Amino acid sequence: MREGAGATACGGGFAAGRRGRACLLALAASCVALAAAQAATPRPTPASAPHFARSCIIKPPDIAPLFPAAAEASAATAPDADDAAENDDDSDDDGDDDDNVPGLILPGSSTCLAVSGSVTAGLQFDSYRIPKAGDAAPRPAYSWPTSTSLRIETAHDLASGLRIGSAFEMSLRPASGQPESLTIEEATVTVGTVTFGLTGTFFSFWTGEEFAFSARLPGRNVGLIGWQRDLTERWNLALSAEDPTLATTSTIPVVKGRVPDGVARLTYTQGGLTLHLAGALRDVPGSVPKLGRAGIIGATYALPILGRPGEITAQLAGAVDAPAYIGSSLDATIVSQVLTSADASRGFSGVLAARREWTDELASNLFVSRYQLTLPLANQATGKLRIDRASANLVWTPVDGLKAGIEGSVAWTRVAVANRVLPLTLGGRQLSAQLFIERSF
Repeated sequence: MREGAGATACGGGFAAGRRGRACLLALAASCVALAAAQAATPRPTPASAPHFARSCIIKPPDIAPLFPAAAEASAATAPDADDAAENDDDSDDDGDDDDNVPGLILPGSSTCLAVSGSVTAGLQFDSYRIPKAGDAAPRPAYSWPTSTSLRIETAHDLASGLRIGSAFEMSLRPASGQPESLTIEEATVTVGTVTFGLTGTFFSFWTGEEFAFSARLPGRNVGLIGWQRDLTERWNLALSAEDPTLATTSTIPVVKGRVPDGVARLTYTQGGLTLHLAGALRDVPGSVPKLGRAGIIGATYALPILGRPGEITAQLAGAVDAPAYIGSSLDATIVSQVLTSADASRGFSGVLAARREWTDELASNLFVSRYQLTLPLANQATGKLRIDRASANLVWTPVDGLKAGIEGSVAWTRVAVANRVLPLTLGGRQLSAQLFIERSF
């Protein structure tokens, strides 16, 4: 029944009592029938909803320790085990958050992809005092050091729980006296607890990433095949076979051994304490093959300094016929101009660093270090190289991903190597000051 027809038929009967009510019922019935007919009419199927990228987080895989029973027993025998376990869990969560990387899962994929990077720029002033250099000493100068880095990381967790991941990082940084150069800092593939590719050595501990020079000189990397696993909730063991001749960052000249270097590392974490122990052995070929070795011990402890959060880091490393395993990247730029790959050597390096947070946005850092190397030369002569450094900065971080600051440093270098022509600019004192700003994403 059409709506107009129903209204006409009943239009004169609304005042007729019973007949009017009958017309109203008929009209209501027709409306219900019309609605039912419309509901029964097939409608075109809507297009499927579009797929969008989903957010994800790349974080360390949750792999049970090799000896979980030992960890549980030690926690049970400790006083106030429940409170200690709760506090340790909180500190572990805070530490894990630092390792979490946000990313995206692209449509049609189940792999988490994360892209990050940074851009650093600054104004730097350098002043030199080299008594023996005379007119050859560099003049005080200003420079505008800039650097950029880009990192791409992926992670895919199989149904069995096995993690398949990869990481690629490259940077564009100024080299000493050279234009900016593109450097591959990392290119690795990870399968479960095994990592292989180009990455930082397992031996190193303190990186100096709180200071501006870390943006100009990345840490030493090597070709590596490594395995690492938690032994207990506190102890972690890492083993690797490394080839330092594949390094793409600043390093000291080394001879390729007949076999890769072997590195073993043991770390311990509890609350604000991190302890790092590592040793390295390398084959030194020659007319009389030798066994190079190096060892390192380092620790970081978080504690209040003058009523505000802070931390102290100490590190001591020693090496015999393995100089590339000690010192910082800044030290390597000097030592590489003195040593040759055939030189025998023995030496050590030490670092003491501290950090204090004045406010939630303002923090200061300082460190002092020494690098000392002895070269036993022919005819019972001895060569010596010593580098002392001190640096301090003040860093302002108004928001995550943006920081700016001012940094000053001084370095003293003493070189005495007989029968070898060396640049006169290596010895003496260098003062540096820098204003810098860094944006990371």
